Amino acid sequence: MISRLLCISMEKIKMRKKLLNIFNKLPEKLFRQKEIIHRMKVKQHEIGAVKILLNALVKSGEITQIKGNRYTLPRERNLFEGRLTVTQKGFGFVITDDDSEDIFIGRRSMADAIHGDRVQVKLKGKRGPQGLKGRIQKVLERGSEQFIGVTYRYTGKLFMSISPVNPGRGIRLIKAKKGLGEGQIVKARVKDWGSPVEPIIAELETVIGNAEDPVNDMKMILNKYDYLQEFPQKVMNEVKSFSQKLIDKEIPNRRDLRKWTSFTIDPVDAKDFDDAISIKRNRNGYELGVHIADVSHFVEINTFIDREALQRSTSVYFTEGVVHMLPEALSANLCSLKPNEDRLAVSAIMKMDKDFNIIETDILPTVINSKARFTYQDVQDIVEGKVDHKFKDDILILKRLAKRLFENRSDAGSIDFDIPEPIFEMGEKGIPHEIRPSERMESHRIVEECMLLANRVVAAEIPKKLPKKYPFVYRVHADPDQKDVVRFTDLLKVLRLGIQIPKGELSPNDIKNILKHVEDSPYRSLIENVALRTMSKAEYSMKNQGHFGLAFDSYTHFTSPIRRYPDLMVHRMIKMVCNQSIQQHGEWKDLMLKSIKISNEVELKALSAEREYIKMKQLRWLNERIGDTFEGRISGVVNFGIFIELQSSLAEGLIHIDTMEDDDYAYDEDRYCLRGRKTGHEYSMGDKVGVKVLAVLFEKQRANFILEN
Repeated sequence: MISRLLCISMEKIKMRKKLLNIFNKLPEKLFRQKEIIHRMKVKQHEIGAVKILLNALVKSGEITQIKGNRYTLPRERNLFEGRLTVTQKGFGFVITDDDSEDIFIGRRSMADAIHGDRVQVKLKGKRGPQGLKGRIQKVLERGSEQFIGVTYRYTGKLFMSISPVNPGRGIRLIKAKKGLGEGQIVKARVKDWGSPVEPIIAELETVIGNAEDPVNDMKMILNKYDYLQEFPQKVMNEVKSFSQKLIDKEIPNRRDLRKWTSFTIDPVDAKDFDDAISIKRNRNGYELGVHIADVSHFVEINTFIDREALQRSTSVYFTEGVVHMLPEALSANLCSLKPNEDRLAVSAIMKMDKDFNIIETDILPTVINSKARFTYQDVQDIVEGKVDHKFKDDILILKRLAKRLFENRSDAGSIDFDIPEPIFEMGEKGIPHEIRPSERMESHRIVEECMLLANRVVAAEIPKKLPKKYPFVYRVHADPDQKDVVRFTDLLKVLRLGIQIPKGELSPNDIKNILKHVEDSPYRSLIENVALRTMSKAEYSMKNQGHFGLAFDSYTHFTSPIRRYPDLMVHRMIKMVCNQSIQQHGEWKDLMLKSIKISNEVELKALSAEREYIKMKQLRWLNERIGDTFEGRISGVVNFGIFIELQSSLAEGLIHIDTMEDDDYAYDEDRYCLRGRKTGHEYSMGDKVGVKVLAVLFEKQRANFILEN
């Protein structure tokens, strides 16, 4: 008996030594549990012992569990490095260099760091509802040497305020013209960062305009994010060489689909039509065609226009204008699938049986001639039988197809977020006279499902026809971070909606079922928004990691090369396959790595710019309605108040805790609520409240509300 126990003890010691040796060989690496088990080379019946040992080593502090089932050696004094992102609500997150786990930084833990800085952060306290918490120790690298902000005076000197949060020590302007007053939007470059207790010194470069004038909103965003609407002359000179003759010359080299009934479906104000759809009946069922503008025929690799398109990587849309990825001579003319014009395309043609199951696919360069330009409302009117049209039968088939495709996706676990976006009806002088939530119609669903299918088919078929291990551009979506999942499920428990919440990691099907459960709930919008924030950020990658949200094994972006550079790269790979002209592996891989890196970075920048613009226009709208009352729901709870989203306009504002005078409220972070110490009354996430607009603080990009009752 003693001998047997001794043997078991020796085996545990050996296993422990072997396990720690894996970490010591690669001290900076994050290991997933599956990878550790694989490296241990244990037998099936020993896997449980490895998991128990891992948990024991975490408890003893010999290794650290960072994110989900990922493990590493402990960091020196719990120090991490990463990029600081600050929210408009004042707190922030450090996105660590190794992407291990975002670290929450409270308003009082920022030190002298500002949005965008690379910082060193030290963990503090126990893990809370926000996950890991930390305090910034020092700034390693400044995110930018240039600021866009609004001037103000302090102690007789000229300063500027920047968003999302102005540094407490201030930014003092030098070399400003005499007479430059307060409230001016300016661009300035840092000359001296100074010490943490002294103002940052910045030299004025440009006066953009008066911050109180809404006409300057877009101008400020363009300057802040370094966007240029105009294209360099070298690019425009290349564009001048393109004409309809280039299309006519290429037509004999393509499959001719000009007699097919294809048409575009787009917003009413669209100018660039990069996708058309066709549907035909045949003996066995149907033939769906998704035809995408062939930008790659005009934009060749390493030309001036290609380099500019890569740096822009995406078109950025504002209500008052667009920053195009491509010059309009291409995006709105020669590449655009305009009605009754011969246009070059890359088509994904899918033969289907009578139940819309795919039998055969073909992806190839074509020439098409769109027979109609529909708006979403046009198609919706046809679907609802309000108007007749010669293509009515085609559209009704597409309606049935979209329904079947959506059902198939849903059955597989695909998550369908239906979150409205604010639509602005602009009045004079840059102020919206109306904001309304966007409406999702069946016509939108038709286009969405056809594009999703085409992207999926291209991602599945083209890599198989490329040489083994040849790089391809995938659109990937990782599983959500476990700490975000816990926050989401904790909120569901607090709301007491009677939802069965699975233990552990959530699958796409779990999230889909949760959203289905709250379809008719007053909390639907809140839960959809929180669920969306729980998701990881989708990105481009050469490694196929699948798409969590769509529940697809592989996915790419193929359908929008006029406005997204990765789609253009995918088109080039399709041409390689069709023309049997595969580019050298090493050169193509380098080009892919560069384009993917830039595209991922620029996509985040574009999202920030569009959100900031939307926020500014919502504030302009609220500023015209000081004293008005609205209904809203609590969209966020923090220790200094509650954030309210207005249901009619999706605009958001803060009710500061100091204005809630009926009780002494305290923040309960476990229940996501403010609770009155005297009455026990709670203000919780999702609660409906009546509010009055108190003030709009443009310098803080925030509206202040007070409770109406």
